Amino acid sequence: NGLMDRAVGTAEHMRIRDIISANCKGAMEVHDLKTRIAGRATFIEFHLVVDADMSVGASHVICDRIEDALKAELPSVRVTIHVEPDDEAKLPKGTTAVPFA
Repeated sequence: NGLMDRAVGTAEHMRIRDIISANCKGAMEVHDLKTRIAGRATFIEFHLVVDADMSVGASHVICDRIEDALKAELPSVRVTIHVEPDDEAKLPKGTTAVPFA
């Protein structure tokens, strides 16, 4: 049903994770990755941890690189990235951070 959202399959979730990992140079980690499909759109949301001293401009460059890579690989993707400084990163309870280099 096009009106209901559904989970992204495991293989697609791993593909998304791999795309993020391959394009997040300069960030420290990614956590709280959430993916959903609604109609034709794939929604991707995650927290990107960067050095607390990184400029807004530099973190924006990383976000743009990740978004561009996701959009190049996935049709109708909508990406939301929440940038967090490493000294204030908040992992949801029970969540393990995934370090990306």
